[in-house]
Amino acid sequence: MANAAQELSGDTKRLLEIIKIMSKYKVMQGFTPDKLCQMLAELGPTFVKLGQLLSMHPEIIPMEYCKRLESLRTDASQLVTAQIREIIANEYGKPWNTVFERIMPIPLGCASIAQVHEAVLLDGTHVAVKIQRPEIYSKMERDVRLMKKALDIVKPKSINNVMDMCDCLDEMWIVAQEEMDFLREAENIRTITANNEGVVYVSCPKVYDELTTKNILVMEYIGGFEINDKTAMAELGYDVQEICTKLINNFIKQFAEDRFFHADPHPGNIHVQDGQIVWLDLGMMGRLEERDAELVVWCMRTIFSNDYKGFADNMLAICEHDPDIDMDEFYPRVKTYLSKYRAVSMEEMNSSVDIFADLYRIARDFRIKVPKSFTMFWRSLAIMEGTVSDLSPETDLTAIIGKHLAAQSLLKGVAGSITKSVSHRKLISGKPLSYKGHEQEPDEEIVEETEEE
Repeated sequence: MANAAQELSGDTKRLLEIIKIMSKYKVMQGFTPDKLCQMLAELGPTFVKLGQLLSMHPEIIPMEYCKRLESLRTDASQLVTAQIREIIANEYGKPWNTVFERIMPIPLGCASIAQVHEAVLLDGTHVAVKIQRPEIYSKMERDVRLMKKALDIVKPKSINNVMDMCDCLDEMWIVAQEEMDFLREAENIRTITANNEGVVYVSCPKVYDELTTKNILVMEYIGGFEINDKTAMAELGYDVQEICTKLINNFIKQFAEDRFFHADPHPGNIHVQDGQIVWLDLGMMGRLEERDAELVVWCMRTIFSNDYKGFADNMLAICEHDPDIDMDEFYPRVKTYLSKYRAVSMEEMNSSVDIFADLYRIARDFRIKVPKSFTMFWRSLAIMEGTVSDLSPETDLTAIIGKHLAAQSLLKGVAGSITKSVSHRKLISGKPLSYKGHEQEPDEEIVEETEEE
């Protein structure tokens, strides 16, 4: 009884704290992007996570909010060495030093759900250990539950009448639970590794299954440098254009062929090491059903060929919509949209997310509901475009996508060099990245008139 009363008292205290913070930001009067970010940051890690996930949903909230929410970062307190050792001992049921020779005290990364440390196994192998924060599941579950109660009491004004905070909380909690299951992340790593078997310029860290649990993930230690570290790239003699091209080609393969793709491909999650692009932090992945993946490819085809009716029809095939939608208004809106963006290179573009802002404005105006998987794909593509644009503004993402799809014989009749048929096998496997002391011959380009792969 005492524990129940104590828990109730703790819940009540936290609920009052949430209500007080929401009232401080006058949520009944509505939100500005800055006000929303400040409130979520003050509410704590659960709500910072909510903001980060909301930033990936321009179909729920306007793009100006998405852009601002992208800047949210969790100010997570660092677990000290004694805590790390205790967590490991409790998880394995034996002293930490019967598994590891040493654990480096300074984390490689520190976030709301977990932090990552370099460590050394008893046999001298260097590994990275991802350790979940103690009681993070129960703390986040409590915050989500109490936030729903607070919303009933405070009743905040929605953003543009499109944001249902309760629905957002439910979705955030589903995603957070997936991220907190490190066995799931280990399976994601194995899947991406299997999907890229034979792709010599791509890798993922090896997982040590015998040491991995739901709360601890032990992986191969990856050094190298983050993909946006131009200084390291230059010092080691890497070719930025080669890296960008191969990164994009592999990402296209993930969504167009494997239908299983990295949902957060920002520079911190992509390293370059020993002639390979290494995908990291695979807790948040996107999936496309076969039908949706095919429609994505066909949408891209219509973008390249400027077939606005085809794009509009495919968009309606993918999304839920009113069967009585006014096509006389919808077609011209899509035509204007494609005319604006189809020939814009990344160097000329003011913002890589403007394309998606306009697309989702059309969706909202015509009450079109974009599937979550499709939204995650487009958002992931925008992050990828931003990553590549920062690294190499002259790299034309559109041309690379067109060339890749042409190689698959999925895109026909596109003007210019994109019509040149290339070997799909060569395109996706290629050679290791060329760098100082390990120069490679250029990847072969083969014209194939009749052979199908």
